[in-house]
Parts: sequence; structure tokens; C-alpha cells
Amino acid sequence: MQKRVIVLFDLMVLAGFGAYMAMTVLRLPDELRHRLFAASLGMLVRLTGMAG
Repeated sequence: MQKRVIVLFDLMVLAGFGAYMAMTVLRLPDELRHRLFAASLGMLVRLTGMAG
């Protein structure tokens, strides 16, 4: 039971942080937002090894 509470708390914190980051990113200028999105996708591709 205690482990479930800890996992639930962690998920809530991550969701809150994700919402905060999304609101912050939406306020960025379009060019900077596009660069950040492209860099994030590039890093995700490298981490997953799905470069094609």
C-alpha cells in the first residue's frame, strides 16, 4: 500500500511538472519553440536507437 502511494505521488509530481513545462514552452516565440521541439525529438531518437 505504501509503495502505491509513493508511486502515485511521483506520477502526480511528474504530471504537474509536465504541465508547468508545457505552459512555459507555449509562451516561447515560435522559432525557439520549434528548435526546442526538434532538439527533443532528436534526443528521443538517439536514446531509443530508432534513427532511420
